[in-house]
Amino acid sequence: MNYRFAEPVIAWIGNDKERITPSELDQRLEYLRNAYPKEATRVLQNLLDSHDTDRLVSKLNNPDRPYDSNNREQEDDTYDASKPSANAYQKARLAAFLQMTYIGAPMVYYGDEVGMWGSDDPNNRKPMLWKDLEPYEDPTNNHVMEEHLEFYQKAIALRKQYDVFSTGDFTTVLLDDDRNLWGFVRKSPEEEALVVLNAGDHPADVEINDIGDGWECIFGNGNDFPASFTIERIEGRAWIRKR
Repeated sequence: MNYRFAEPVIAWIGNDKERITPSELDQRLEYLRNAYPKEATRVLQNLLDSHDTDRLVSKLNNPDRPYDSNNREQEDDTYDASKPSANAYQKARLAAFLQMTYIGAPMVYYGDEVGMWGSDDPNNRKPMLWKDLEPYEDPTNNHVMEEHLEFYQKAIALRKQYDVFSTGDFTTVLLDDDRNLWGFVRKSPEEEALVVLNAGDHPADVEINDIGDGWECIFGNGNDFPASFTIERIEGRAWIRKR
């Protein structure tokens, strides 16, 4: 259970005053990749939350807390256990996109894909939501969020469709600390994937030098020539190229 993956990812995407830079994220993940044999790195269980933590979207709605700390309203009355903001859900989707395109074995904690929220135990262990059991008595409680589920389905399908996300090597190609941009290439003998993430609060014009051509956009609203493009706030994109 690769909590050491989750910690810097949440600190980059989710924190506010305590946010780390893309450079620090990149350094911490590189250190982690080098800490194990390559074969082990490829099967590490990359999670963002679990039965032992508050749920991902609630974590993102309560920024600047150490991972898995001060995350229950029973112990900390400043913890907001209500339905998270739309911005927190957008950040959760970006984190899931990174999870599906990074090295390792992504693990989605049940219910995250339909937007379940909750603080640490016991609120992180509520029964799974099922669409055929709606409507629920209280509409302010957890409910299936169709848009959120659709994003997860697309991100998971992306990983399943392109083997490079499971088997490819990793190279960083973009670091922009001022605008919170991070980009990397996954490369296998058959194909290459380019992934760019904007965790910042504003759209950004991006240029990636020496990337070549022949890229097809496979995730996000982009064109097929990623050397120069605009990426929206809290957005991730991916391109593919056959070798």
